[in-house]
Amino acid sequence: MSDSGPHDFRDHKAHMQWQSEKNEWMKQNKLVPSIPLDMAGGSKASSSSVVMQKALSNPLVPAGMLATTGCLVGMLVSALRRQNSMRTQWFMRGRIFFQGLTVVAMVTGAWVAGNAHAGPSMKPVLGKQNGNNA
Repeated sequence: MSDSGPHDFRDHKAHMQWQSEKNEWMKQNKLVPSIPLDMAGGSKASSSSVVMQKALSNPLVPAGMLATTGCLVGMLVSALRRQNSMRTQWFMRGRIFFQGLTVVAMVTGAWVAGNAHAGPSMKPVLGKQNGNNA
């Protein structure tokens, strides 16, 4: 069996024959592992509880999102009223500031979570480099 199928997909019968041969070959050679039974059912948690859990684990991200949205709405209202262009400019700058803080909070949260879940072999040991004692 070749890795690439027939390049002329107008011949549907030949294409389907190639697909069935490919599927049989993959089943025989066990190239694709089956999904473990404990993962096949999916998550039993509701989406609202997952969102709440994520928000509580890193509260700076939802706060930054709210601040960014507030600045965006304020900028829109201020721009539509066309009364004070300086206020509109402050809302634009505030949106950029809060959006940057939100990204920093997300990256920091991911870094902290990654370090918290790293096993003892993954954590750096002070004074050791390349397996040698310094």
